[in-house]
Amino acid sequence: MANHPDRSNAGGAHLLLLLTLILGMLLAAVTIMNHLGADRWWFGALNLYLPQAIWAIPGITLTAAMALVNVRLLWAPLLCVTWVCGPLMGFCWSRQAPPEPGQTTLRVMSCNVKFGSRDIPSLLAEINEQRPDLVLLQDATGLLETPVGEFFREWNVRYHGQYIIASRLPLEEAVVQWLNFPGQVERQASLRCRLKVAGKSITFHNVHLHSPREALSLLPEALKNPPLWDFFATQLANNAASRLIQAQKLAALLQGETGAVIVAGDLNSPDASLVSSTLRDAGVHDAFVQGGRGYGYSYGQFLIPHGLHLPSFSFVRIDHILINSQLRTIRSWTGTATASDHRPVYADLVMQSSPPETTR
Repeated sequence: MANHPDRSNAGGAHLLLLLTLILGMLLAAVTIMNHLGADRWWFGALNLYLPQAIWAIPGITLTAAMALVNVRLLWAPLLCVTWVCGPLMGFCWSRQAPPEPGQTTLRVMSCNVKFGSRDIPSLLAEINEQRPDLVLLQDATGLLETPVGEFFREWNVRYHGQYIIASRLPLEEAVVQWLNFPGQVERQASLRCRLKVAGKSITFHNVHLHSPREALSLLPEALKNPPLWDFFATQLANNAASRLIQAQKLAALLQGETGAVIVAGDLNSPDASLVSSTLRDAGVHDAFVQGGRGYGYSYGQFLIPHGLHLPSFSFVRIDHILINSQLRTIRSWTGTATASDHRPVYADLVMQSSPPETTR
């Protein structure tokens, strides 16, 4: 007697459903970890800087297998894939109202231009194309001695160390604020300044928090030599802790601000980090989350070796424009990957029509 097709495939379908359930539980654990602040744990901190799309690979595999075994159960692995492509990868889709009549829009650009000196024409072309009103650059030491300085000759410019602030509108004098953490060799600052839009003052902070690069660079060696894994985990945890200290210092500075506030720069931290949650608790929220569409990734394309003609895919969003409740995002997006190893981040902002009484 021939086996019924459904019965013959029942065992395979049950196994695939079990594997899908296990995957779903794993994704739930990652989601909860991200909600709590992934960098509370070294493995969570490591996951923050990995392409989150890798979590979709098992779901896609299970979907393909389930399609061959039981089409009616396809929804289960597809749900896992959707979960990854949506909340786990940070997908945003906003529908913001346009500016009200008479409202002035401020276009802000923030970019870590560490390698900008290698392709200054691309940086200037990007600024010319996007026409920001306020430009905040990090890792820009010496950049004003290049054609960038001539480009900003008609702008209002403030700078200190690695920071450059260039505005089409008048600026107040900039103030240096220190964000050092214990054991740091070089002093690390942020740069605070103010401008007025339609008669209202906006305070903004140009920031660049401690990089995870040193800790992450130990990963290849730790994979080849398991005894080094504990050292790698410790270094990664210490690295995350140093960045959190800086975020706490910045949050304390934000608590004393009045009026509209912008924090822009390379935070070296995705949304699921304790750094981001600390700043949210201080009263600023992400402009891309409020007004962006897509993933808004700003970093990661540097991993493609030079000479390979491959698309410049970014896979992590560590560059941010944060605003408090007295501002509203009309639109937020990222730029090209030609001028730097970081994509510029943009936001069109307007003052809220009826600002809340508190600035948080």
